[in-house]
Amino acid sequence: MEDKKKRMAIIASKGTLDMAYPPVILASTAAAMDVEVGIFFTL
Repeated sequence: MEDKKKRMAIIASKGTLDMAYPPVILASTAAAMDVEVGIFFTL
């Protein structure tokens, strides 16, 4: 049985710098836990 890598997608729906910080913290924490992370920024 093959091991699948965990993946996470984060959608940042606010366009301000203050609201961009929390998804980056979540993504860096998940990456430290060996999770593949993608962040999608919207305006």
